[in-house]
Amino acid sequence: MLISLFAILGLIFIFFEFFLIGAVFSILGSLFIVLSLILFFLSNPIALSFIYLALTVLAIIGTCKAALWWIKSSKRRGEFYLQDDQEGYSASFFDHNLVNKEGVAITELKTAGHVLIEKKRYQALSEGGFITKDASIVVLGGRGAYLIVKEITNG
Repeated sequence: MLISLFAILGLIFIFFEFFLIGAVFSILGSLFIVLSLILFFLSNPIALSFIYLALTVLAIIGTCKAALWWIKSSKRRGEFYLQDDQEGYSASFFDHNLVNKEGVAITELKTAGHVLIEKKRYQALSEGGFITKDASIVVLGGRGAYLIVKEITNG
């Protein structure tokens, strides 16, 4: 009786883990299930114990599938996962028209900083190394939302 109570409590805790924040319920559920398995193995023949183990694993899989089904069929499904596709959304990309344009570093670029090109501020990464504030720069390319720049040297 106590063995099945531990197993059922473990499955209930695992089910609740899908809906509540934190890992407390999954840890408790796992502990109760392991405790029920240990108690069953200690008090029954080995062949019967392995059958109990297999049934427990199937019950855990069934509990997880039931929780996922419940989430998918819930009226609150938008709170658990995004149903819509992400069409129209894109990651930030640099403006390719800025390549080979010249500008000025408006902050020190200790590999990263800000530059001013055509009166507009951009985030930039230095290609070579440190670039001082107010130094002239040229855009070589970009990575993500950052421009890759290098200092224009005289000579």
